[in-house]
Parts: sequence; C-alpha cells; structure tokens
Amino acid sequence: MENISQWVGIDVSKAALDVYIRPLGKALKVANTEVEISHLVEQLKSYDLNLIVLEATGGLETELIIQLQAALLPVALINPRMGRDFAKATGRLAKTDAIDAQILAQFGEAMKPQVLPIQSEEARQLGELISRRRQLVEIQTAEKNRRSRSRGKALADIEAHIEYLEGRLKQLNQEIEQLTQKNQQWINKVNFLKTTPGIGQVISTTLVSDLPELGQLTAKQISRLVGVAPINHDSGQHKGKRMINGGRAHVRATLYMGAVVAMRHNPVIKAFYERLVERGKSKKLALTACVHKMLVILNAMVRDNLPWCISDNKKTIVNS
Repeated sequence: MENISQWVGIDVSKAALDVYIRPLGKALKVANTEVEISHLVEQLKSYDLNLIVLEATGGLETELIIQLQAALLPVALINPRMGRDFAKATGRLAKTDAIDAQILAQFGEAMKPQVLPIQSEEARQLGELISRRRQLVEIQTAEKNRRSRSRGKALADIEAHIEYLEGRLKQLNQEIEQLTQKNQQWINKVNFLKTTPGIGQVISTTLVSDLPELGQLTAKQISRLVGVAPINHDSGQHKGKRMINGGRAHVRATLYMGAVVAMRHNPVIKAFYERLVERGKSKKLALTACVHKMLVILNAMVRDNLPWCISDNKKTIVNS
C-alpha cells in the first residue's frame, strides 16, 4: 500500500473506463464490463484512497458505483459541466478520455465533492423505476404534442401509442407503490412529505429515492445539491440576474411540478409567489424561487421531524 493518500478520477464511456491515480501519475484503461470492473476495484483497494470521482453519464456508471460502494470505497458523482468548467479554469483545453480522468482526479483533490451515500438494492431498484417512469412521461408528452398536428392513420397510431403509454405508466405506478410498501422507513417518509400541500405520491417517492440527503444537510447545502441555489452574476457596478445551474436536474424538475400545484393549494407558497410577482419579479423567476423555498421547507421538516399539518389542523410553518 502506498504511503500517501491518492485521488482517483475515472472517465466513463460505454466501452471503457479511463482511470487516473493522483499524485502517482498512474493511468490505466479497462473495459466497462462487470468482470473488468471487479478487477479494477480489487486494484483500487490496495491504495490509500481519499476519493474516487466520476461524472454522471446517464447510467453508464451504475455498475461501477455499485461495485465501488460494495467495496466500501468513497465515490463522488459530479455533474459533467462541473468537470469541464474546472478543466477550463485550470487551462486544460484539450479533451480526451485520459485527460478527463486526470481532470476528475484533480477536481477531487481541489474541490472535495461530497461522497455518495450508499444505496440498498431496493433503493436502487426504486430509483430505476422512477427514472423509467420519468422517461415514459416525456415520451407521452411528446406524443400528445404531435397529436394536435396529425391526421388520419398517423393520428390513430399516435393515439394508440398514448393509450399504451398510459397503461405502462399505470403499471409502473403500481410497481413503485408495491416496492415502497416493502420498506416501512420509506412509507413513513413518503407519508410525512405528503403532508405538504403540493407534494403528492410521485414527488415524495422521487425525493425518498433520489434525494436521501434530505434533512441531513443545511439549507444552502441541499439547495446547491439539487441546483436551486441562486448564483450571483455581479461585476463591479453591474448587478446581473441570479440564476440556478447544475445539481440533480430530475429532482429539480420534479419539485417544479410540485411548486406549480403548491402555488394554487399551498397557502405559504401561494402567498410567497404572489409577493414576488407584486414586487415585479417575472413569473418564471418567482416559480424558481418557490421551488427553492419548498425544498428548504421540506429539508427542515425532515431534519426536525416536523410535519406540515399538526393534529389540530393548524399549519406548521418552517422558518429556515
């Protein structure tokens, strides 16, 4: 075993994994298969590792994460844009898989991203089902948009596809519900989150599956993790618009749906939205602010084990 701590960057592609160990300068390339990943993990276990950094690649990294976590190796998963921006900031403009692995190792040492929490097999399955449901909803929306522009046999085919998708979504919802019911902790957390007006079964289940850090981080930390923390764009006398970026886009999109419902049915979010619009904020910006506020409230609720509605039906307002 080496005497100094190492930082590992792994660039993931469909066919291969490019690995770089810093500061040893050791680079290797292995196939992105279950067997080769197993061999790689055995090699990495012989080092004194601080952190292994990967980029989210739409699922290509799943098997690698599973095996690394099973070996109790610390893994961080970052947004690809973060890695690319870091490369530009350090003057590394060239881009190859080997260079990307070096950049990820350097990013890990410099930025120390948060280690991924270890998921159980059931939690992983739940996340995959929720992800699949999200994909089918996107396909269904696209087909509904095409329906208004179609005629004749094409229209009939689209309507048949929409009907099929509705059936698949119904079945997926049942499978998600069944899997959730097998875990009492999930049931309790889902029901707890659903006490919030605007948070239904789909949103609460998504948060349980894809945001296990909820309630364990500060308001600023959870906002950055999801990508709803407003980022300043100021320079000198110029005051730019504050924007959101990065984070877990699918969680953010799910919370947007909740915020839209909350603006009508949640008295706190509704009043907050109306105040922002009255002050001249655009509706889009006000909605984004509502998403941020909802996340902060949910985080505080889970942290303090304090539901939205208490027994006497008075609203519990979380100030965080």
